[in-house]
Amino acid sequence: MTNPLRFRDFPRPDYRGANIVNLMSSIIRGRGGRSPHRPLAGLPPAALRPYKKVVLLLLDGLGSKQLHRFILAGKGRKFLALHPWQKITTACPATTAAVVTTLATGSSPTEHAILGWHLHLSDLGMDGTILPFVTRTDTPIATAEFDLEKYLALPAPLATIRGRRVLISQGHIPTSRTSLAMPWWTERHSFENLAGMLRHLRAFARSPGRAYAYAYWPDYDSHCHVHGPEGRVPARHLAEIDAFLARAQKALAGTDTLLLVTADHGHMQTHTRIDLSAIPGFYDTLTSLPSGDSRMAQCFVRPARVREFLRLTRAAPLLGACACVSHAEVLRSGVLGPGKPHPALKNRLGDYVLFAAPGHAFLYPAALSTARHVKFGNHGGLSPDELEVPLFVVRP
Repeated sequence: MTNPLRFRDFPRPDYRGANIVNLMSSIIRGRGGRSPHRPLAGLPPAALRPYKKVVLLLLDGLGSKQLHRFILAGKGRKFLALHPWQKITTACPATTAAVVTTLATGSSPTEHAILGWHLHLSDLGMDGTILPFVTRTDTPIATAEFDLEKYLALPAPLATIRGRRVLISQGHIPTSRTSLAMPWWTERHSFENLAGMLRHLRAFARSPGRAYAYAYWPDYDSHCHVHGPEGRVPARHLAEIDAFLARAQKALAGTDTLLLVTADHGHMQTHTRIDLSAIPGFYDTLTSLPSGDSRMAQCFVRPARVREFLRLTRAAPLLGACACVSHAEVLRSGVLGPGKPHPALKNRLGDYVLFAAPGHAFLYPAALSTARHVKFGNHGGLSPDELEVPLFVVRP
């Protein structure tokens, strides 16, 4: 008989000095700002103060296990295999929307309450895909007059960094609705490819004065979703990234620029997908669509249907495929990070959260949706594959 998974047996982020939140604290304090969080062990704020420029480069989706596998295969000889790196943990949920918000603010998911790609917005009467700012049926969440900055009310220790704060990202990302709701960036620059990002990094490093830049590359994550983190296409693209990083290091030489390279999460290769809408009666127990991500599904349950909901989580196909954890237990566990809870946190976090077992992922489509296939690579849950990410500290 299959036994239920226990939440206490899942790995956890380490916010005591080995997490993305702690990395941001070191950066913020090291650049003259204020953060309520512990600095990262091994990278004290004092280590960042001497440098004229600091660049944080985020490679979306590159987990430590993926990097280790790439290097063991004899690859990465231009940069990735030549430089030492330390393993740190990312935040929970281990997903882009939550972690890039942490990187863009310096606050934890507890503090900013961006809890996944899909976010439950009860005070707007909907579930939204928050980064592109659309509903689950791809219509705008609100009109142009809607004050998204005021609505999100993101705490931003990063805004206390002195001097220029530069955002460098792909396509429309720097000027998207959600990005513009973070007005503390003093400059925003867009590019289309790695060559374009390199030009912006070179120009930033050679610009006058002290400054901090956050640069974001999304394409590796996209390849991992489509092909799985063990696929050939992601490996080929990682080789391109390896060559790019070597060029970037050369471009930054002689500019007194500290380069930090990390990732927002890793990927879990998926072998079992579970369509929650196909479980008889499951959607009937909910007040709205599940939210979150494919490996951390947040469920908002009708009070009169709690017993039926819990019964379904203890039967096939969910039995053994996930741990069903109550809202209160998730908050008590501290997996969302330290700090003062955002006022919206209690309404955006599900009544129950399904943390997927290794190799499993959830699909929770809207009505008439054509998205009926879980991708080969997924993230958002609690596993070493997703939580452990590399950090390169490349001094000039």
